[in-house]
Amino acid sequence: MTFAALLVVVGVTALNLRPGITAVGPVLDTVTAHYGAGATAAGIITAAPVFAFAITSLLAPLVLSRTSVRNELLASLALIGIGLAVRPWADLAVFVGGTFLAAIGVGLLAVLLPVVVCGSGRTGVLVATFTTALQAGAAIGFAAVVPLTHAVGGWRWALTLWALFAAAGVVAVWRSGLGMAESRAESVRREGNPIVVLRRMRSAGLALFFGLQAMVAFVVIGWLPSVLEDAGVSASAAGGYLGLLTCLGVPISLLVPPLVAASAHPARWLVGFSLCTVAGVLGFLVAPAAAPLLWSLVLGVGLSVFSLALAVVTVRAGSTPRPIEFSSAVQGVGYLIAAIGPYAVGVIRRFADGWAVPLGVLLAIAVLQTIVGAACGRAVESTAAEPDTNRSARTVPDDRKERR
Repeated sequence: MTFAALLVVVGVTALNLRPGITAVGPVLDTVTAHYGAGATAAGIITAAPVFAFAITSLLAPLVLSRTSVRNELLASLALIGIGLAVRPWADLAVFVGGTFLAAIGVGLLAVLLPVVVCGSGRTGVLVATFTTALQAGAAIGFAAVVPLTHAVGGWRWALTLWALFAAAGVVAVWRSGLGMAESRAESVRREGNPIVVLRRMRSAGLALFFGLQAMVAFVVIGWLPSVLEDAGVSASAAGGYLGLLTCLGVPISLLVPPLVAASAHPARWLVGFSLCTVAGVLGFLVAPAAAPLLWSLVLGVGLSVFSLALAVVTVRAGSTPRPIEFSSAVQGVGYLIAAIGPYAVGVIRRFADGWAVPLGVLLAIAVLQTIVGAACGRAVESTAAEPDTNRSARTVPDDRKERR
């Protein structure tokens, strides 16, 4: 397979990692009103993808050991396409189930694509393609769903059309003849449950930080359009602000993570970006309609800490001969923590008057994220300074490539 074909496969498949999820936020109130449901149901809808990500992250080593990467890519894209195509056309249970099914496919893609990238020999270019396509897909999902709703005659078709991205991914993978990463998949085996892995690697704090930043991000994805609309911002403008917020992650995810990976002080990076999250949430809490563009820009910078968190996980994984197992433990446990957030906000909103209490809770989580980021960043620094007795048994560059 040519490198150009591989580039197309990575780009087209990575486009499927976010729009099916982010597109729900700007029309969430419309969807729940259609089903006669309330804030609790909306919380379940927004939490379902995060639970799916947790499941797939924890099972990643097992999945990668059972079949070829090509077949798993096709299966993942099929799950996404089926879930997105079916979910708007029946009752609320089917909508939640379809969202969960599509998110399982997304979670598997997020595990499988780095394996494809690492087996290419051109990791840098493909990582850039992967990251850019992921962020672009998220931004498109936010910004396009409301205009699509008007253009195609309703929210159901506007949400269904994202299944076309999955169909395009199936075609790209099928025609590419991808097979180069299959032997790598067979070499991945699980050697301990996530808690054992985190304890052995002294990385429970890193998993907590990953979970807290993901919790904030998924609350924003699911609920910020409702915050803006309740403050008097139109649904279309709210989607646009969230699209802009997500677009900021593209240049940041391309430029900053390599600097973090090479830095002797990752704690400073994690704290700096987390403080932007605190400032952005505070802006939406105090005056959401006064300067939504400014708050979106600040919060967009803060939420880009996701890319930095992955960079720190990569640095930490460099001290173990099984970085995929380590990454699976950190992300799996992290997403389990994160799944609490969207559902909890739905419950709080049901009993609270307005958004002051839910956003106050989110602000407290962002502050806790900043504190944990400082602590786990310093832990990574101290671990990096320790002699590594395992380095002689492996090749460091390959391990770090495998994690990415």
